[in-house]
Amino acid sequence: MYSQYKFFTSDKLERNLLVAVLQGYDFNGFLEESDNLIGYVNASVLNKTEVDNILQQHQLDFIKYDYLELPDTNWNSVWESSFEPVIINDLCIRASFHPKSTQKYEIIIDPKMSFGTGHHATTELMIRAMSQMDFKGKTVLDIGSGTGILSIYASMLGASKIDAIDNEEWAFENCIENCSLNNIQNANPILGDADFEGKEQFAVVLANINLHIISQNLANWCNLVKPGGVLLLSGLLEDDEQVIKKTDQGMKHIKTNKLNGWILIELQK
Repeated sequence: MYSQYKFFTSDKLERNLLVAVLQGYDFNGFLEESDNLIGYVNASVLNKTEVDNILQQHQLDFIKYDYLELPDTNWNSVWESSFEPVIINDLCIRASFHPKSTQKYEIIIDPKMSFGTGHHATTELMIRAMSQMDFKGKTVLDIGSGTGILSIYASMLGASKIDAIDNEEWAFENCIENCSLNNIQNANPILGDADFEGKEQFAVVLANINLHIISQNLANWCNLVKPGGVLLLSGLLEDDEQVIKKTDQGMKHIKTNKLNGWILIELQK
């Protein structure tokens, strides 16, 4: 059973703060409408009282909301009624029920409960940064892979092998399904936590999550980057940049890209 919270605000800053805060408390996805922001969370993980306490703790309790319990059986219809194709540069991200596009790259995503359809600014930031990089023959680690969009795109750009890790079983299963939909053979979905420690190093590490998880695990992730390799971080607000720079483990800051109040930070070892 999932819970839907519809927050009544059209203010961009308030929406960004809500997303940044609630992502750190296991909210799995968001939909933006003209005058509200809709967030979803597993009802067994957070109840309404706990959400009220979170909002109060972060001084966001002035934002009014409606609450609705959403049975899993209705989930796909929610997405199908709101999921429109996304075009970013020469990439189209669409669902299987949309017509084929004419873009150079096309990713088919059936999101189910794992969210991540390319609509959010942080995903667009990652896609745009990746499109400017050379992935040919490189190994990739996608942390918090969700639907698998970034892993699939890395494969299409020529990566040799991609490990896609997520701690939610339904996201792990959805990533497998979406890789199959796109005929991706070299992505390896893994069910695991962001704090995992591995002996292997990667040429590219992707992490589109949130400040809380990034700041907790950044030191370990830096160790997973090969010398000369790149770490892309998103799911961050503009004010988060200085926090990351203080804990970047001496990696070189290449650039910070901004979009709608969100940022992507590129670091190189």
